[in-house]
Amino acid sequence: MSFEKEKRAFSRSGGLLRTGAALRAGIHPRTLYDMRDAGVVEELSRGLYRLAELPALSSPDLVTVAAMSTPVEN
Repeated sequence: MSFEKEKRAFSRSGGLLRTGAALRAGIHPRTLYDMRDAGVVEELSRGLYRLAELPALSSPDLVTVAAMSTPVEN
């Protein structure tokens, strides 16, 4: 499975998505887990995923804190 549609949803969000945002983008939870298991995305923390094809993060903890502190869109 290539996950192209799902990867575009991640790309539109700068490569990072929280689970809720992924669900709103139409990504089924099972698909999100399949993407993680296939190495397409990496789980930075509980509920925060990042495209694995992006360059390595120099400060992954700071990215996690910043992403988790951003208000959730409804």
